[in-house]
Amino acid sequence: MKPVLTPSTSKKDSVRQSKTEIINGISYTAINTFGDGVSPGRFYIKDKSGKIVYKATADDEVVYFKFIDFNGDDYKDITVELRGVDSGAQDLIIYDVKSNTFKLAGDCSNAERIPTTKFYYSYKDCCMGRVWSSNLFYITASKIINVGNIEYDDNGDYGISFYKLNGQKRVFIKKWKVRINGETPVSTGKHIDFILKHYWKNHWRSFIE
Repeated sequence: MKPVLTPSTSKKDSVRQSKTEIINGISYTAINTFGDGVSPGRFYIKDKSGKIVYKATADDEVVYFKFIDFNGDDYKDITVELRGVDSGAQDLIIYDVKSNTFKLAGDCSNAERIPTTKFYYSYKDCCMGRVWSSNLFYITASKIINVGNIEYDDNGDYGISFYKLNGQKRVFIKKWKVRINGETPVSTGKHIDFILKHYWKNHWRSFIE
């Protein structure tokens, strides 16, 4: 459960959230502070000695964070929820056991792993289901590598678009000129049932071939 933040809390202490975990025998404390009305809050991680081992950029204002073994390697990582227009925008900060430090892996918004594979899919929604985007990705060397993308737009040139991703290159695969049932009040055009979880589970291979 996310902590309840009150005005009295922010006045008493600039700390929005703080949590300590023992990872690989080392104590780390993640701290997220409130902004002062002019500058945004700060998110950083320090070790037992007080040395800062990771610091978020000023543009990435963190609303909430949690320790979680995201990639299943038995070491706790951190997901951070970012303030922004996209609903549920999140970044993954990976614990790199080789260097005993934390590294920004990339966007992991609402990510779920596809069973029995090394792949995950993310989900970012900016308009209550009417405009959303999902990336297919895997993690290597503490970085998220995106290999596929699905976008849905219920406006003007509506439809579901599919892309392969290779670095900065995005290759168009196809577009379904449809609207998704339950996601739109618009009645015009063909409507279909579309469950993102099931699509990625059944079709992830087509994005890497």
